[in-house]
Amino acid sequence: MDNNKIRAQEWFKKARHDLDALQDVLKGSRHPDVAGVLLQQCVEKYLKGYLISKGWKLIKTHDLKQLLDEAVKHNRQFKKYYDLLDIITGYYFEEKYPFGEVEVSIGEIKDNFKGARKLIVIIKKDFKEE
Repeated sequence: MDNNKIRAQEWFKKARHDLDALQDVLKGSRHPDVAGVLLQQCVEKYLKGYLISKGWKLIKTHDLKQLLDEAVKHNRQFKKYYDLLDIITGYYFEEKYPFGEVEVSIGEIKDNFKGARKLIVIIKKDFKEE
């Protein structure tokens, strides 16, 4: 297995940890701000792992749309996720810091998590098909 694949799997492992933590938070239906940050981090790590598997050089960013710009170059199916990832990126910036002005609900996080899961399925499938 090449080095990029190994590094990608390391990112996917970290993403699964965030996914597990997110599911725990959602079960308790408390702390939507924490759930939003975990959702953003999970998607970010899956996208970075995917891109690394394609030979992409890691950059420091939390902007999921920026990462999606790169992912679309490898798989056009990702194009339909721009609006969703714009919302999820906002969770990181709005909910992580005390100056966030947008209140988010657990219901909203759960709805957007459903969409993110579809994106993650595409990432996993594309990674395995290489």
